[in-house]
Amino acid sequence: MASRRFWANAALFHVWVVFVVAMEKEMSESVARKPRSGLGEELYLTHGVELFFNNTPIDLIDITDGDSMRITFFLDDPLPLGTEEVILQEISPDNFGHINVSPDQWRVDNSDFAKGDDGRWTGSFNLTGTFLGFSKIIILLKDSQGEDLAATRFYVVKVQRSDKLWDLIFTIGMITLVAIAYVNMGCAIDTEVIKRVLKKPVAPAIGLCSQYLFMPITSYVLGYILFYDSPAQWLGLFMIGSSPGGGGSNLWTYLLGGSLDLSVTMTLVSTIVAFGALPMWVYALATTIFRDGNFSELPYNQIAGMVVGLIVPCAVGVLIKKYLPNTAGILKKMLTPVAIIFIIFASTLGVYINLYIFSYFTWKVIIAGFALPWLGFTFGAVVAILFRRSWEEVIAISIETGIQNTGLAVGVIKFAMQDYSPLGDITVVIPIAVVTFTPLPLLACLIVKKIRARCCKKKEVTGIDGPMQEEGSISNIHKMTPANSQTPLHKDLK
Repeated sequence: MASRRFWANAALFHVWVVFVVAMEKEMSESVARKPRSGLGEELYLTHGVELFFNNTPIDLIDITDGDSMRITFFLDDPLPLGTEEVILQEISPDNFGHINVSPDQWRVDNSDFAKGDDGRWTGSFNLTGTFLGFSKIIILLKDSQGEDLAATRFYVVKVQRSDKLWDLIFTIGMITLVAIAYVNMGCAIDTEVIKRVLKKPVAPAIGLCSQYLFMPITSYVLGYILFYDSPAQWLGLFMIGSSPGGGGSNLWTYLLGGSLDLSVTMTLVSTIVAFGALPMWVYALATTIFRDGNFSELPYNQIAGMVVGLIVPCAVGVLIKKYLPNTAGILKKMLTPVAIIFIIFASTLGVYINLYIFSYFTWKVIIAGFALPWLGFTFGAVVAILFRRSWEEVIAISIETGIQNTGLAVGVIKFAMQDYSPLGDITVVIPIAVVTFTPLPLLACLIVKKIRARCCKKKEVTGIDGPMQEEGSISNIHKMTPANSQTPLHKDLK
């Protein structure tokens, strides 16, 4: 009895195993018949294909934005039974159309798709790069009902950003305006004040802590929250957060009535400190975001160039102030117009040249672009107030903390990601977003400052030239102070 029960159980187990194996085989064949559509999933190769460009086989299609190339493809024979149509499909991970393909479908035995002398099926198409980024193409074989019969593997397409004349014009224009601005600032700064600041560097120390501790950590955490699933954008946010000392900070400090002497000093000190602090942060955290980047070497020549580009024009301005005081006075008056021209130039032509980047401006990118500078402005101001600095120094420290060195960040990104182009161009989306949204709160503050100054000026004029008020009225009393008295204060008290 036990023996019969054993053999019955064994038979049932055998039937179960056969059923499971059959089901697995059916499922695997079903998956093989219909390719997976999800990008990044392993696609079952069900039909052989070769791509050729200029009679050379290619596995990776690398093309520049705006350029076109004629690609020939060969499919193995025989085609799956029932194949009526061949479709070329682009699959983009970011839902952008990076390429244009023409034609993208062929009928079997058509003159554009037929069996060649070598026994393989041959077709060709024009591929044009239309937008910076990565994409993939796949060739699908379909029946008369439009059902997938077979598919080739994915072919990666990289669309590079083309080098344009406007890029060179913008770079030269920015360098020229920054040099002029620093010459004018050299005519406006007081070297004695800078010496006193460096002897007791409390304010620069506050700025350095804000710039090289708060901003890198904040940008890393903010990037983790917003871009954990997008390493390129996370890296871009961290890089811009680790690159303080933007030249625009000096101009905004001057326009908003901050301490220009402290601002220039902080910019110089932070740029010099970047030789050690920037590599430290990059080596410590950048590899946790993007492990394969070339972070072992950084563009120190660019950092050195920024230091020289700051010191030399300022030194020229200081010399003009010393030996040509009248000329220095004129150049000092020109600082405000130069600052306005700089801001307009950067926000117009700069936006036009990088217009492609705005296609990547998702709500997360916009939040990051607003949040990083706002957090920097707020933290710098709060810390400066806690240390009881003057209001002019609070303005300078706040602006120096919030405004980042976009040129330095972009340079490091391009250098580190040069083997993964065009990923570097995609990574700079966040630095461009930050530099785009940074001026907005500063511009709002400048407008408020101008309105208040005009209103106060009108009140003063009304108080002097207005109608006479009742005797004894407070507003009718012109108080004598050292600032408005025509004679020494001690004489007025006699």
